[in-house]
Amino acid sequence: MMDVEHDPDNSNKQLASLRYQAMGLLARREQSRSELLQKLQIKCLAKGWLVDLDHLLDELERQGLQSDQRFAEVLVRSKANDGYGVTRIFQWGHQYGLSRLLVQFQVDAQQPDWFEIALAQKRKHCGWCVATDAPARAKQARYLYQRGFTQEQIQYALQTQPE
Repeated sequence: MMDVEHDPDNSNKQLASLRYQAMGLLARREQSRSELLQKLQIKCLAKGWLVDLDHLLDELERQGLQSDQRFAEVLVRSKANDGYGVTRIFQWGHQYGLSRLLVQFQVDAQQPDWFEIALAQKRKHCGWCVATDAPARAKQARYLYQRGFTQEQIQYALQTQPE
């Protein structure tokens, strides 16, 4: 009797099932290779499958269905539009398994105005008022720091007066 795990027909079915799941995930939103690998590994572990996921991911990449560069582009654009600074975006890039160089390339290509994004976040969170006392300034600075802005960007946002 043939072992189920080594049956070529069964292996092809497993691979087809994983490819279908990967394409479903990619249809919903861009996924980094690392993120996709993690999700597919969970399915393989749950079902007890031994499948070469790197080969599957290489195939998806060759076909243009998965691209870390495209994922980095979307990540930088969406997080900057959501009011996050470059430091926080680099953290997300690392979390999703992207190289720092790839994220930096997208930051340089898109050139968001981090100073204006920091100012917009400060206005959204605290309004136009310029904090005069130390505790209020510290609270506003801490908020912007946690969103990933640099000290220069935070100072700009805290000191800019309404026009």
